[in-house]
Amino acid sequence: MSRRLPLMLAACVLAVLGLSAGSAPAAMVTVFGHNGRTHVVNNPYLTGSAANPALPAAPVSGAILAPPASPLAITPEARAPLARVARVGRPALTSKKKPKPVTFPQALLNLRNKGTLDAADYQSDVKAWNQATSEQTHIAKWRATPLKDVTATFNEMAADKQVTVPRLPVLMLTLENNTKYWKTGTALDNGASVQFQGSELVWQYYAGSGIQLQILHTFGEGDGYYEAGPADYTKLTTLMSEMVPLAVKRGGGLAWEYYFNWEGGKPPWVSAMAQGTALEALTDTYLATGNHQYLTDAHDALPLLETAPPTGTALKTTLGTRYLQYSFTPKTDIINAFLETLIGLYDYSQASLDPTATALYNAGNVQAQSELKSFIVGGWSLYQPGEADSLSYHTLVTGFLKLLCQKTQISVYCTTYQQFEADLLTKPQLTVLTTSATASKKFNLKFKTSKYATVGITLSQGTKNYVYTKKSFFAGNSSFPVPKLKAGTYGLTMSVTDPVGHYAKLTTDLRVCKGTCPPQPYAIRPTTGTVQTVTVPIPKPTKTTTTTTTTTTPTTTTGTTTTPSTTTGTTTTGGAGI
Repeated sequence: MSRRLPLMLAACVLAVLGLSAGSAPAAMVTVFGHNGRTHVVNNPYLTGSAANPALPAAPVSGAILAPPASPLAITPEARAPLARVARVGRPALTSKKKPKPVTFPQALLNLRNKGTLDAADYQSDVKAWNQATSEQTHIAKWRATPLKDVTATFNEMAADKQVTVPRLPVLMLTLENNTKYWKTGTALDNGASVQFQGSELVWQYYAGSGIQLQILHTFGEGDGYYEAGPADYTKLTTLMSEMVPLAVKRGGGLAWEYYFNWEGGKPPWVSAMAQGTALEALTDTYLATGNHQYLTDAHDALPLLETAPPTGTALKTTLGTRYLQYSFTPKTDIINAFLETLIGLYDYSQASLDPTATALYNAGNVQAQSELKSFIVGGWSLYQPGEADSLSYHTLVTGFLKLLCQKTQISVYCTTYQQFEADLLTKPQLTVLTTSATASKKFNLKFKTSKYATVGITLSQGTKNYVYTKKSFFAGNSSFPVPKLKAGTYGLTMSVTDPVGHYAKLTTDLRVCKGTCPPQPYAIRPTTGTVQTVTVPIPKPTKTTTTTTTTTTPTTTTGTTTTPSTTTGTTTTGGAGI
């Protein structure tokens, strides 16, 4: 199952990969202003790939390259028609009508009647809902559609009894931002990042789901602010003051939930990768301010990584624990998400000496080491078993492995980093293994590739093409099927292009004979050349130093103000820059 969710590429934020603000291309972000107008800016705290997610690579050897499927659109649950039931000796009767599903406004009313939702908040929320549904009838269809997608999701959540008071802050902010944006905002590409003037929160547009809070982007931006240095610490604390109160209780601790449908996952769902990046951002903010409340919040966020799916993201194994990208798909094993979760746990445990975090890191570390080799194919990495990484994801997982190597000096992380880094530099080799065939018989034109790549082929005679296609293949022996051909000489042109863009081309003849073709004096295996050797050094380990941070102003998180204090924290320096 392909789970190449655009939102997950946000983890390659500058701080996560240990890059300075000027060392990677800035992301293009659409900003919605107070005047109702939009403008596009470069956000140096998010990478370009965070705002423009990569397209997935072909999942299996021999799969024809094709555009990836778009995210699943939100559709109301199908309602079964009422059945007429015939009973022996009695006239046909109509079954009792099922009660209509609860709508979002009814869910709000139920919360108010139970006394859990304040009357003033209820009136405000109903007003926002009415404004959104009314707006849908007054704006152009292309504007109304994403707004309807949002309200449809809210109704689905209400029908599933998932609308609760703690979730209302995010839900209502989502509703209000979509209402404002689609009234006057510009059209958005699927996966576009969006920010609203006056807020540090990062949002993302998903076709079929509207504009949704992007948890991973937001915490990743916080990491970027920390990496940029003290001049941006104010932005970091502002972001965290917005984000921390949006957590809800789940699995016995704090969690940041996603509230839209995604490939079979119904809201609310959670991600270990997002939770791990939250730990990273909370740790960074503690190191920047000395405020221990951030470490307390990080500790409170650990239970999600102890709880089994679908509530949590911890999948116990015979060795340890695998931390899941998505709580709703326990069988989906995405290595970059797993490794990023480990980085968040490691950094928090180092700063806090929290024994729970240390135990969670150790359980994940053992599991990650044991399965990492299964994500290595000749010359490239896998996104999940059986599916090759795109260039963006290969770069992402390589960066995570580099950080883990620097932090832990564990051999498998270091050697895999070296291998993946070399893969970015190594050019692919294509070797033709079939240069003759028997006439009037179908055959396979065999070849060999040195790394995961797209292979193109043109087999022609005169102006007629008998084979003209391209597919992606893993390293090793593969083939293209060829139809029956008459005896003669055919022109064979093949090309190979790896995900980095390294390209090579060869042209030769294919002989088709009545029977076995006689040997030729020239080489029968034309190739693009030999594979060059690339040596990548092991990155230098990070150094851990103890620094004293004095907080001069109080920081407010989760509604609690912590008084200024002087604390001793752990700061890491070196290649990773974290």
